[in-house]
Amino acid sequence: MSCALIDKARKSSIPVAKNGVVIEEENEAISVRLEVIPFHTPARDQRHFLVLFEEKDSLKIPEPKPAQRQTAREVPDGKEVQVAQLKQELASTKEYLQSIIEAQEATNEELQSANEEIQSGNEELQSTNEELQTSKEELESANEELNTVNEEIQHRNQQLALLSNDLLNILNSATIPMIVLGEDLHIRRFTPEAERVFGFSNQDVGKALTHLPLHIDMPQLERWMLDAMRDVRMKEEPVHARDGRIYTLRITPYRTLENKIDGVVIILLDITDVVSTGGQKGNLLAR
Repeated sequence: MSCALIDKARKSSIPVAKNGVVIEEENEAISVRLEVIPFHTPARDQRHFLVLFEEKDSLKIPEPKPAQRQTAREVPDGKEVQVAQLKQELASTKEYLQSIIEAQEATNEELQSANEEIQSGNEELQSTNEELQTSKEELESANEELNTVNEEIQHRNQQLALLSNDLLNILNSATIPMIVLGEDLHIRRFTPEAERVFGFSNQDVGKALTHLPLHIDMPQLERWMLDAMRDVRMKEEPVHARDGRIYTLRITPYRTLENKIDGVVIILLDITDVVSTGGQKGNLLAR
């Protein structure tokens, strides 16, 4: 009986009691009120149970007598007490078993709910795993594409390096003054001969050609270059150097692979000897 009450108090967390509980003590059967009070200890924060027994009344159990001296009334009274005790114990046992069954059913329901939650969690994990697998495949595909693009970029870089080397070698090997200017008419590249004839240096790369003190008299150079880019055609003009030499200034539009005009290319052709020879012939014919 006490176990059933303790279990009931444990579940409800409130005091529970039961009247008419019979307890045998020597030759007496005592009827008590059994009360179970749950409480906590502050020190360890643990729950305990206080069991109180409140005596109601007592029933004297007669001493067993020799068979020949027992009356017909004494035997039934002792049996009745034992039967009452057995019935009470049986009822208590049934009540305790019922509480155990109910606790077991509650536990089974909790386990079932936990199992369903675990199943749901497994399904979510499976879905997440599938998403991760898909993301992994997409990343692998993107990585392959990036590797392909990287290889193409490396190949193009090699081609650009080769073209740059070819251009530098051509410019350095050229024996004529040549300058490459951007759309803003600033110097990009030039041949060593252009540096000598025009009169600028490597420190002038990136500067506007028309703003530099040159050895060539070209007062309308900026207009000529703008006309060449606007008309998209080569332009030639005679110019004179300060040392007396005569040149043909050839301005060609700089055309990109996309057929865009992005500057000009200037070449100087020395025609001093041609002009001198032509002048001598003219003098001879005049005589």
